[in-house]
Amino acid sequence: MKKIGKLKVYTVTETARILGIHRLSIYHWLKKGWIKIKRDYRNLPVFTEEDIKKINKWRNTFRVTK
Repeated sequence: MKKIGKLKVYTVTETARILGIHRLSIYHWLKKGWIKIKRDYRNLPVFTEEDIKKINKWRNTFRVTK
């Protein structure tokens, strides 16, 4: 976890670990345009805590309840 200003940001690997998915899933979603992200000064994708919450909520819309 890094900070940009007062904002805590997470890398793709850290975000994937938090969500319990593979990091390539995140790259696939980015490529498809299903999720939007911010980029750091090196142009690498970074995620805020709010972004992670939105992604998790989005993922839960696909889960089938029995």
